[in-house]
Amino acid sequence: MKVSVIGLGYVGLPLSALLARKYEVIGFEVEKNKVAMIDHGQVPIDEPGLHDILTEAIKNQRLQVTSDPAKLSETSVKIITVGTPFDEKVDFVDYSQLESSLDIITPRLNTGDVVILKSTVPPGTTMGMVKTKIESSGFKVPHDIGLVFSPERMVEGQAVRDFQDLPKIIGASDERSGSIAKQILGSLGGKMIMASNPETAETIKMVDNYSRYVFLGLTNELALVCEKIGVDVLEVIQSAKDNYPRNAGLLLPGPGVGGSCLNKDPFILQGILRKSGEELEMFKSAQNVNSRMPFHVAELVSRFRPKGQVTLLGVAFKGDTDDTRFSPSLIIKDELVRRKYQVRMTDPYVVGNGVSENLYESCTESSILVLLTDHSSYKDIDLPKLKSLAAEDPIIIDTRGTIDRNKALEAGFEYHGLGRL
Repeated sequence: MKVSVIGLGYVGLPLSALLARKYEVIGFEVEKNKVAMIDHGQVPIDEPGLHDILTEAIKNQRLQVTSDPAKLSETSVKIITVGTPFDEKVDFVDYSQLESSLDIITPRLNTGDVVILKSTVPPGTTMGMVKTKIESSGFKVPHDIGLVFSPERMVEGQAVRDFQDLPKIIGASDERSGSIAKQILGSLGGKMIMASNPETAETIKMVDNYSRYVFLGLTNELALVCEKIGVDVLEVIQSAKDNYPRNAGLLLPGPGVGGSCLNKDPFILQGILRKSGEELEMFKSAQNVNSRMPFHVAELVSRFRPKGQVTLLGVAFKGDTDDTRFSPSLIIKDELVRRKYQVRMTDPYVVGNGVSENLYESCTESSILVLLTDHSSYKDIDLPKLKSLAAEDPIIIDTRGTIDRNKALEAGFEYHGLGRL
């Protein structure tokens, strides 16, 4: 079988490169400049381990990257990984990229092909909108074309590992399509879980991120409580989880909830209930807490230093990535500017738009340093050097628990952490 992957972003690019170890793969991308970058050995996203795998796949001619839709006719399995943004103001999933992909795919389908959707969609979409779109071209599902929904569960920064290790959910329109999807995606590694149908698989995807969003609301609220009590939230969580499986779901608090998935999947479920006049009550409570956190961080800055120059360490929403989608750092920056602070931003992965990759230069003469992203390089900051460059009596506010408190104090910083003042 020859496989095509439509959309070469955070999901599609690592998926294409890994599948090319076992299959001939065509990676399709409408952005021609991205195709040119990949052809020249450049990886347009920051993903550890991807460069070598991608280079090998292209060198061995197992992966062909193209913007030519005609190439899709050569493949019998077509995997869609394009974005499906969600607008919470109108409870609306933007299907424009998915619909464009289907417009490209359907004229190039052959009887017996299998279409695998990995883009996150509301339950019912695969056997609803996608099926209708395919059948409008004259094919019948599943008699002529098989449909599968297999949710993406990887996280940025560890996609290569996650694709190979995590369980894969498959919900198929028919047994044959499910078997083919199991063979293709199973070649990556990890346990294969066969759902009863595409609707069940779509719902499982919702649960993956809904549960995480609610757990984040819980631990963020716990951080606020710990600040009032005067105890360390990190010690509380780590000790509560230690060898005690009932607390295994506890996550670490942070300055807010970023990324496209956590800011989409729970909202999709909320939108489904709202159509019947109900509300997703646990989500509403978690949302109240999570949306408050960026402003709470700004309030901590004002509490400890009413004025001065602030440097924000980290703009990406997640450590060791360049993804700034829904990043709480951007909300915090705007709020601090509104409060009349001079604000600088630094990030080793995000370049441009006023963001510097030089941490030490960005912190020069700043009296307030706020760590917002858990980049691994921030664990190795030269604190004495940082202290020598910062303004007099500098303060660190660490919202991720990344910097060692004792080392910061030894270097001469005043130190405060989120939930551990």
